[in-house]
Amino acid sequence: MRWRIRAALLGQLAAGDEVRAAARDEIGRDYWVLTDRELIQVKGRAIAARMLLTDAAGTVTAQQSAGVTIRVHSRRNRDKQLLTSFRKPNAVTRRLADLFEGSASTE
Repeated sequence: MRWRIRAALLGQLAAGDEVRAAARDEIGRDYWVLTDRELIQVKGRAIAARMLLTDAAGTVTAQQSAGVTIRVHSRRNRDKQLLTSFRKPNAVTRRLADLFEGSASTE
């Protein structure tokens, strides 16, 4: 795992929570991290946004020419939204696609 992710998450995860996947996006060059419980956006060495996976709903759209776009919103607070894009599918996009596929509330 990248040192930036480790530095940003040091002491920030709940007991027993672990990082399961991480990828760097094509928009802001931020890291998107999936743990057992959360989706976390790491900008530089700091957490820019985080959302519990149990609150997350959204879409993962893959287009050969445009890459993979992820739109996430909170089920509890519709104003809380996250958007990112990746050049190609990765562990984060695949796990979120699986999560949203089984979700009753997607965009």
